[in-house]
Amino acid sequence: MQRLNKVRLSGRAGEIVFSHEHYGRYYCKFMLTVIRKSGAVDMFPIVIEDSIVRDNDYNGKEVVVTGAIRSIDTSKNPNKHHNANYIAADEVEILEEQVPEGDINEVEFIARSCTREPYAKLTPVTHRKVLNLFVAIPRDFSERADFIRCTLWGKGADLAVEVKRNDHIKVTGRLMSRDVYVNGEETESVYEISVKEMEKLEDEQQE
Repeated sequence: MQRLNKVRLSGRAGEIVFSHEHYGRYYCKFMLTVIRKSGAVDMFPIVIEDSIVRDNDYNGKEVVVTGAIRSIDTSKNPNKHHNANYIAADEVEILEEQVPEGDINEVEFIARSCTREPYAKLTPVTHRKVLNLFVAIPRDFSERADFIRCTLWGKGADLAVEVKRNDHIKVTGRLMSRDVYVNGEETESVYEISVKEMEKLEDEQQE
């Protein structure tokens, strides 16, 4: 199966803080505020190796981030999974000014569908047709995968009904954040892909 997992975002960087150490390498994290053309705001966690950002002050500046979608299972229950998403950045570039037509938000990846029988439904207020797919994005040189939810609207939702579990798809779209209630009280940020284009790959396209 082909490996493809690319993210490109622009926005305002928050304070950089220590994240974790992994096999002798140190990683930092910051929140990136990305403004949609509608004016709505998304906030994404960015994780990057300390050696890349050590000598730069990104706090409060407009930056472009390139990297890949990652997920980590944060559940303490071995019988349940709870995936938290973040962007593993490999480059951060400072912009002289904000992008005039709205912040950059581009995602492209090849993944395997994990949804057994996808179905479309109507949203309660606007009655728009929507469908959600949970997908696994394989990592390079590894048996591991990163998981994230994809959301398709209208005709895209109709087409996605034909995608079955373990089918391979190529997706382009944008990353979105939203807050959900946990246990009826606390809120938690979750991340998903608003799909612009989706292509079901045939066997020969997966080579």
